[in-house]
Amino acid sequence: MHTTVSYKRTLRKYIGLCNICKRKKSLSWDHVPPRGGIELTPTEIRSVFQLLTDDEKGDKPRESQNGVKFRTICRDCNNQLGIQYDAVINDFAIGVGRYLTSSLKLPAIINFRTKPARLIRGILGHLLSAKMEFESAVFDEQVRNILFDEKAELPQDINVFFWVYPYPETIIARDIVMLAVRGDFSNVAMFQILKYFPIAYLVVTEPRYEGLDELTRFRDLGLDDEAEIPIRLGRVEHRHWPELVDRGNIVLGGASLEESVWAKPRRKDRNPV
Repeated sequence: MHTTVSYKRTLRKYIGLCNICKRKKSLSWDHVPPRGGIELTPTEIRSVFQLLTDDEKGDKPRESQNGVKFRTICRDCNNQLGIQYDAVINDFAIGVGRYLTSSLKLPAIINFRTKPARLIRGILGHLLSAKMEFESAVFDEQVRNILFDEKAELPQDINVFFWVYPYPETIIARDIVMLAVRGDFSNVAMFQILKYFPIAYLVVTEPRYEGLDELTRFRDLGLDDEAEIPIRLGRVEHRHWPELVDRGNIVLGGASLEESVWAKPRRKDRNPV
């Protein structure tokens, strides 16, 4: 089964509706994950849909010289996202990356001090940016309402989980439906996924998922309140967990699934387009 790589639609027109403020403005590029927390290398980009359908060889990948990026938000929102949240996101990624690449014998759990409220909002903001088509979906509107409002409460059905991710691929999947409990086909939930070295994030409408540590247990902290986040170095899942379809999981989705991103460092035997 073949599918067209819809990532090309990230090349939205210069003028369009901003995914964050909803105004028709000149759109700018947003790197997802943000620049500064990951090395921006030449990248081959396919759709997650190709991964799920085992169609890696079916279509030629799109290539980018500097990582995964989306032209979906205006410059003002892009700047705000960067100023308010990217330093915290990148500091967290760099810190966890040091643990994963350290030659020292480390304990199974390391505590990392950060500002959880900024980290959560930053992840949500970049997930909102990482959507090719402007929509007024529930998740999108929830994030728009709280992203730059310091006093806004995070909705109870937005739950952000994380785990270490020691792989070079970047995976971004928006608005996919999977089993709320793996192996239990009686209940499903809505998921958003952002995975890149060295950390993976999962946003779920359910309050728990497969024993993962939760960032949103700190949902009531102020933007500049700090907390110790446990990093479980011993919990390493398969690189395509949890989105890969197997006996304990199903994946459903519409256009957002087909347009979701599966990016890998470009093979050395390929020349850039």
